[in-house]
Amino acid sequence: MNRTLLTLAAAALLPAAASAQRDVRIVAQQPALGTPNPYRLPPVEDFRLQNGMRVVVVRQASMPLVTARLIVDAGAEHEPAAQNGLAVLTASLLPEGTAQVSGPELAERMERMGAQFQTGAGQNLAFVSVTALKPVFAEALGLAADAVTSPAVPEGDFERVRQQAITSYVSNQATAEGLGTETFWRAVFAPEAPYARPASGTAATLGALTRDDVLGWHRRMYVPGNATLLLVGDVTADEARRLAQDAFGGWSGAAPRLARTANAARPVQRTRVVLVDRPGSVQSAIRIGMAAAGAEDPDVVRLQVLTQVLGGAFNARINQNLRERHGWTYGAFANFNPLRGAGTLLISSSVRTNATDSAVAESVREFGRLVDEAVPGEELTSATGNLVGSFPTSVQTVQGLAQRMQSLLVWGLPLDYYGTYRERLSAVSAADVGTVGRARINPGALVIVVAGDLAQIEAPLRALNLGDVEVWSPVGERLR
Repeated sequence: MNRTLLTLAAAALLPAAASAQRDVRIVAQQPALGTPNPYRLPPVEDFRLQNGMRVVVVRQASMPLVTARLIVDAGAEHEPAAQNGLAVLTASLLPEGTAQVSGPELAERMERMGAQFQTGAGQNLAFVSVTALKPVFAEALGLAADAVTSPAVPEGDFERVRQQAITSYVSNQATAEGLGTETFWRAVFAPEAPYARPASGTAATLGALTRDDVLGWHRRMYVPGNATLLLVGDVTADEARRLAQDAFGGWSGAAPRLARTANAARPVQRTRVVLVDRPGSVQSAIRIGMAAAGAEDPDVVRLQVLTQVLGGAFNARINQNLRERHGWTYGAFANFNPLRGAGTLLISSSVRTNATDSAVAESVREFGRLVDEAVPGEELTSATGNLVGSFPTSVQTVQGLAQRMQSLLVWGLPLDYYGTYRERLSAVSAADVGTVGRARINPGALVIVVAGDLAQIEAPLRALNLGDVEVWSPVGERLR
């Protein structure tokens, strides 16, 4: 990306240079990629405490710092549809205090130690994360453990945090981007699929949740047999065992029997165009793609390379097309979002209202190129080089390595997965990209979602004749 920006800066000087010397040419040539140094995954230990909690230790002793992530299989995929948002709301309430320590006191003690403390949840997990220098890490982990095992959830804090969640949802839905993203997931997955619902809930479902719902969810889901403690940093296996036992050894509770919910995609025989009205919008949010592989699928690495070619960087195809060539947007990118069992692959952008139909047509054309044309060698080398070259940065901090290892634990992948990750990326060929593109992408059966001012964009989009056109309300009801 930096090289591209430098090239653009040099290009801006060309008119002046040309007037002085017409036969001078500036040629930017990308240097050849060398063989990456092997990545050596730090030692990994894996054991269980007597209460059933799994503990995974990754020793990275370059700094006297330790990060812990308690990963609980209490994501939104397990909550009832009518209680959408319960998993995220419960995780958001954990820092609000315990039976022994109030929320402000907990925050003050963490701050005094210089510890970073965070909680959250998504479709496939809930988590609690704490990072601190080694001398104070045991104390920080103990405080985090109390927040997990004995949250107080005062009524006043419950109401405040719930209202914040509702306000956040309403604010998000007031934007074309928020409408477009939520509608895309609703349009791709079957109505009963958890992935069709926003993990953080809607104003209606959040408004119906009670403090008792949160306490019941916590009591059922936050138990040691349903949790994994991941420790990364300057910590040995023996130290980790003592830390885990001291913080969580007294935790008890039988693990729930959790059935994996199928996240079936809606059948798509031909392209579907779903429109959501945002009157007066000066931009249209475009989301175009399809259901894609889950994180455990063997095609994941090849799909990552394909996505990088399509729109994984500033100089990738879709941004060069919509932004650089046509000037319709400030940025256009492609995203591959693998989750447990399923995922999505899509182009996303916000474009000028009067360019909406043209941007949609060009996006569809870019999907077609991936299927019909071989990726040139230089372009493929640039894409894989970007992915290979950025990987070391993503694991050089204890927090970054913990994030990567968390993904493996949530998705059930081998813990040595990243030991050969860059080699597998480098081995992806143009033929591989073509094969996975033809297997996974049907340019004639895409899901196209556009949120914007329908008074201006609906007729031009219908005139493209890309497929069946539907108009939905912001909450997913088909209006016509």
